[in-house]
Amino acid sequence: MKGDRIFEFDDWRNLMSYCKGDFQYKETIKSFLSNTQWKKLRNGVFGNFFQLECVKFCGKLIPCVLLSEIVSNDTNSMTFKVFDHQVKFTREAFQIITGLKCSSSVDFKILSERYNRLSKVYFPGKDRIELDDLWHFITSHPSGTDASFVGSDDDEVKLAIIYFVESVLMGKRKTRNVSERVMKIIDDDELYSSFNWGFLCYEKLLKSLKSCLNPKQNNSDNENENENEREKEKDKEKDSYTILGFPFAFCV
Repeated sequence: MKGDRIFEFDDWRNLMSYCKGDFQYKETIKSFLSNTQWKKLRNGVFGNFFQLECVKFCGKLIPCVLLSEIVSNDTNSMTFKVFDHQVKFTREAFQIITGLKCSSSVDFKILSERYNRLSKVYFPGKDRIELDDLWHFITSHPSGTDASFVGSDDDEVKLAIIYFVESVLMGKRKTRNVSERVMKIIDDDELYSSFNWGFLCYEKLLKSLKSCLNPKQNNSDNENENENEREKEKDKEKDSYTILGFPFAFCV
């Protein structure tokens, strides 16, 4: 149904949303990198996110905004009623806010035959890498200690970026798989720099926003997540983008 979403005050008061991402990502990654590597990361594609002073999540504000959505059939944006004004959240606005390129759709065909070098070198014997595996790897190799990372400087930065993309941009829980696609993209310097990260993140975020107040959709998502866990060992080629997210990704 099109038109304003109608809600009572208690609908907002009793709602609380949560984020699945890592708000401590800067501390986690900075302890893993040298000062030179940290500076390189801050000057790179995702530099805006590493220059933020702090990241907070407004668990009450977000449901309030979503309950003010003006429902439409537009699948590429969302419109909200704020103080009798219509405010539209679009891909263009997302690009301005994040600084991530949102110019065109994403084609993953070029990645299908590529070798996942980072996985084979740093996680040998693992068919699938969970985000928790990557987190433990990063936190167990603090820079400047006897346990410091012994691989190449470039690989160290790449692993840090992978953790950032998966735990922050995609907002994954630690039990979820790290995407082989993401690992392959980031391991290719040219592709990583030119990749349309904004389009990918916006599509995931918009789908999450449009579904998170829908109980049926949420239940379906939870069932799908459980099913994906059960199928993880059976289908080793299955991609792991089942939890949608962004630094402020959420579900109610």
